[in-house]
Amino acid sequence: MRESNEGKKGRQIYMASQLIIKSPQPRKTALLIIVIAALFIGTGYGMYYIGHDSAGFDNAVLKVAHVTLQQQLHEIEKENSKLREKNAVLEQAAIIDKNAHSDVNGSLKQLQNEVLELKEQVAFYRGIVSPTETAAGLAIASFKLSKLGEESGYRFKLVLTQVKLNDRIIRGKATIFIDGLHNGEPKQFNVAALMGNTKAGMNLNFKYFQTIEGDMVLPEGFIPSSVLVDVKPSGAAQNALSQTFNWVDVIS
Repeated sequence: MRESNEGKKGRQIYMASQLIIKSPQPRKTALLIIVIAALFIGTGYGMYYIGHDSAGFDNAVLKVAHVTLQQQLHEIEKENSKLREKNAVLEQAAIIDKNAHSDVNGSLKQLQNEVLELKEQVAFYRGIVSPTETAAGLAIASFKLSKLGEESGYRFKLVLTQVKLNDRIIRGKATIFIDGLHNGEPKQFNVAALMGNTKAGMNLNFKYFQTIEGDMVLPEGFIPSSVLVDVKPSGAAQNALSQTFNWVDVIS
């Protein structure tokens, strides 16, 4: 059945009486906004302080780590300085050892040369005192040359002996000649002249032995090849004596 117009009007009037119209409340809205804003601000401050505290903690850790590294670096530098000093000492010790080793080798070589020379002298004196196979009379025991500091400077040493018949004094002269090529031409030089001596020979005066030695300088452009030793006693009882030595055999 259709509802009558009066019934509809009555229901509408009833529903209208039940409708509550709420008006806006500005105070509550503002308060809500303030609360929300406070929450945002508080959260922001909280996060800031938390970040600040965390940054402060990290900064303290970094400071501690920096101090620790500085201490370690200082210890490493001290150790490095000690190692450098130790290395310097070791290098100096190595230099001293090397010099000492060189000195010892030099001294040993010198002693060996002295021992060899002494052995030669002993053999020489033994040949004079108790000759066996050596022929009697005047003899050239040895002739040696040694290089001097100068380019053409040499020291010579001639040893003459009188074996068995040494009951008389030998007098006379000994002359030494150097043969070779001078500027490509054969040439002979008297050692006395090379020594700056105006006398042609060197005087002899001995009973057992005599050593004649001196320094000479060869002329520029002269290439020596041999040495001639000429010994002429003044007495008729002794014969003259000559002997030739190859340059390379007598040079040392």
